[in-house]
Amino acid sequence: MNLKLTKYPTLIILSIFAFITGCNQITNTPKVGTDKVKSWEVIGPGGGGGVLKPTISPFDENLVMVHCDMTAAYISEDGGGNWRMINLWNVPEDFEFDPVDPNTVYVATRGFRHSEDRGSGISLLYRSVDRGEHWRIIYPDVSKAMKVSRLQNTDFLPSEVIPGAFDGSIDKVAVDPANNQRIYLGLSPLRYYMGHNGKREDAHTAMLLLSTDYGESWGLVANLPGKKVKAIFPESEGGSPGEVIVFTESACVRVNEATGKITRLALPVDRLIAVEGGRDNNKNLIYIQSAFKNENGKIKGGMFVSPDSGKSWASINNGLLGGLAEGLVPSFRRGLAVCESQPEVTYISTKNPVVNKKGEREDIYSIYKTVNAGASWEPVLLSSTPGGYITKNFKGSWMEESYDPGWGGNPIDLGVAPGNPDICFAGDNGRGYKTPDGGKDWEQVYSRNLPDGSYTSRGLDVTTCYGVHFDPFDKKHFFVCYTDIGLFNTFNSGESWFHSINGIPRDWQNTCYDIKFDPEVKGKVWSVWANAHDLPRTKMFGRDGNFDRFKGGVAVSNDNGRTWGKSNNGIPENAVCTNILVDKNSPAGSRVLYVTVFDKGVLKSVDGGENWAKANTGLGGNLYAWQLRQNSEGRLFVLFARGLRNGETVGGAIYFSDDNAGTWEELPLPEGVNGPHDLLPDPTNAGRMYLSCWPKSTDGYDEKGGVYKTGDGGKTWRQVFDGRVRVNAAGMDPKQPNAIYINTFQNAAYRSDDFGGSWERIEGYRFKWGQRAVPDINNPGMLFLTTYGGSVFYGPAEGVPNAFEGIENMPEGWW
Repeated sequence: MNLKLTKYPTLIILSIFAFITGCNQITNTPKVGTDKVKSWEVIGPGGGGGVLKPTISPFDENLVMVHCDMTAAYISEDGGGNWRMINLWNVPEDFEFDPVDPNTVYVATRGFRHSEDRGSGISLLYRSVDRGEHWRIIYPDVSKAMKVSRLQNTDFLPSEVIPGAFDGSIDKVAVDPANNQRIYLGLSPLRYYMGHNGKREDAHTAMLLLSTDYGESWGLVANLPGKKVKAIFPESEGGSPGEVIVFTESACVRVNEATGKITRLALPVDRLIAVEGGRDNNKNLIYIQSAFKNENGKIKGGMFVSPDSGKSWASINNGLLGGLAEGLVPSFRRGLAVCESQPEVTYISTKNPVVNKKGEREDIYSIYKTVNAGASWEPVLLSSTPGGYITKNFKGSWMEESYDPGWGGNPIDLGVAPGNPDICFAGDNGRGYKTPDGGKDWEQVYSRNLPDGSYTSRGLDVTTCYGVHFDPFDKKHFFVCYTDIGLFNTFNSGESWFHSINGIPRDWQNTCYDIKFDPEVKGKVWSVWANAHDLPRTKMFGRDGNFDRFKGGVAVSNDNGRTWGKSNNGIPENAVCTNILVDKNSPAGSRVLYVTVFDKGVLKSVDGGENWAKANTGLGGNLYAWQLRQNSEGRLFVLFARGLRNGETVGGAIYFSDDNAGTWEELPLPEGVNGPHDLLPDPTNAGRMYLSCWPKSTDGYDEKGGVYKTGDGGKTWRQVFDGRVRVNAAGMDPKQPNAIYINTFQNAAYRSDDFGGSWERIEGYRFKWGQRAVPDINNPGMLFLTTYGGSVFYGPAEGVPNAFEGIENMPEGWW
């Protein structure tokens, strides 16, 4: 959120637009398989991932936007009661409501350099003039863009694709309150989204851009000292028209818009974490947040305020430093929210290490508030892992029932209503929440609590999921495996959800990668777990590619997941278990099971999981075991993900076994492929399989990804889907093997009705990072699409023809 130095008009009562059917609208959780589901909906419990940048309209305190760190934005028109997902191609970076037009809002999205894992991203500024229903790109000028197919699969600079574009990523948006034709952008140099791919990042500095014609054209005002733009304050109402104050992480400058001349203003600290400000008739206040430091027993840094547009600063830490453990200081994430119309009212987020009554260190997750411009701070929400909600003023949902406050931590971001200092939203690692009364009470805004102890989403779905798993004995019962929040199941076709972690060790609970039902024993289920999440993404490999520091294992339930017990004898405690296969031909009383363990290979049990033993004979040096499959003739396959070891790429591989994992033999991959990601055997034809792949980068272009097909068990392969695309996985309904579905990490899912011979995009679905496509075997014609950051989409397997997908002027081929 960009906070301007301006006074806002009285709140205006606005009529609420009717929602338009399409994938960019997510309403209440539907009942799976009903006739009501005619468009794409998101199902699940809500929450579970980062909730960032809560930003509230200056005209309507019920109109709120937030975003997730995994690509989607969300808008609420009822103060967090319900949320609607908006997909804008890349991860949002900033929101800005127009200070003049109550219907207009801006969203800036992040740009990033190309990497094999994530591809490329171009930073865009979107504008909606109808409260977030429709969006147009207004920066850069995409009407001038070169025709490029699969833009995100190419290593490029924005200026190479769009004349007049600047090579940077938008950090901040500001609209001049005196003239909303004037729009400012603060850009940082382009970086890699995750990791560096061994390349050097751009050595440029931040930039300030300005449009004086409502976004029709843009010019560079100045290059800025620093790398990251923290805040932009137009001085049109501050006594210096034609000037703007800009903060980066290391500087405060006054910029002359006509000449580009920069005047540096002294800061009391070297580095800034967050900057916000506001103005009323009497006060013009800017707050800065910096790291606390303990220098020989004297605490420096923290919070400062300026009453004169950055000319002078005063330290304002009174009330923040009490009870600290010796030698320690509070820490900030960046949560700082200033009421723009009453800037003496401000909220901040801290983690305070204190000494508790037992004489032990205890981290207190805190929100503090000042009503006197920082002269004093008072806590309005306090919590800790051992102490729970210390202030006893938080009304929660399933996250508060399942986890202690340390799971979410103190807020990453805060946002206060510009016209009402009593309304403040907060977002942390897994939740959104708000206060309606100045911090006296707080309540979550991500889920609904139902009378039977189950939960359903409000539309704020912000976490990664892997599979959807159907109970063979009950069509209304199925599981969804999640990152960060483990496992949920529903007994009423998705109307509501129960958290299925009872009995799972605490240090396993982060991620459930897979579950399997016993095909003959009702209620019996096996699951595999790890506290290493987001596999097999490159970011998880670290420097050395070693996973011994993580924990995980196998669990079994005999009551449909209501309770679980460890089934780990023979499995090391540091086992990152990612997939499980049940040999359906083995006896029900002594099932043969196989499990993949990332960085350790394959384990086998011949007694239903009571005991396990290694089954790695014949495997190669890459033991990043990701997936097990079995064809209709009983042949086993194990897929090893591409990874990193000491900074070097380790190519993926597939092995097969015809002796129940006694020995393995390598199955040659298609020529040049090193990123196998998913193997789908056709249950009606043992020789036919589909291999989904992640591309590799060659001379700045992605290749050897997409989908390959074999009809002879892998002796030969033929590419059947675009090799530039990051295809996560394929799915098939065994009753309709000609229909193949794939989900990609590139804003789209596809369907083939001729065994992969041709493909059509599934319209209405545009989530950026897709995971898997799972046909609903209990409701023909319906499809689940799991995602990396947006829970599970559910809708028509043929898509929603001609669905409006949110963006009016996205260049053809960019997706």
